[in-house]
Amino acid sequence: MRTLLDPDGEWPHPRGEGATGSCRADAELGGRLDVPERTRLRWHRAELLDPDLRPSHLITTWWTGTRPTEWARMEAEVVLHHLTADEGEHLGLPTGMAAWLIQRTRYSSTGRPVETADMVLPADRWRVRLR
Repeated sequence: MRTLLDPDGEWPHPRGEGATGSCRADAELGGRLDVPERTRLRWHRAELLDPDLRPSHLITTWWTGTRPTEWARMEAEVVLHHLTADEGEHLGLPTGMAAWLIQRTRYSSTGRPVETADMVLPADRWRVRLR
């Protein structure tokens, strides 16, 4: 069992499969990024691996325009989540299994959201203790 303390920290182990693309903001993502619905967003999904190269958790990140490299602060919220079929496939776990969903948003120095992400961590492998 691992404990996640900082959802904004660097992952010290390898990454597995990744994908990048674009989509239109729905109401929820638009609200998190403070943009109108249907705004074009870029996204990246990464599979993060344990030191033994097994899937640890997933992170999907969305942003507008150029991906930001600097931000002033971060906020995160943790909710209980059940794995979707796609998430379960990436993690090698059954659909519907309990997981932690951490919704992390990074903000510029002016307070504007510049990037938001969903981290999905299987609840049987992770505890979450945010500082």
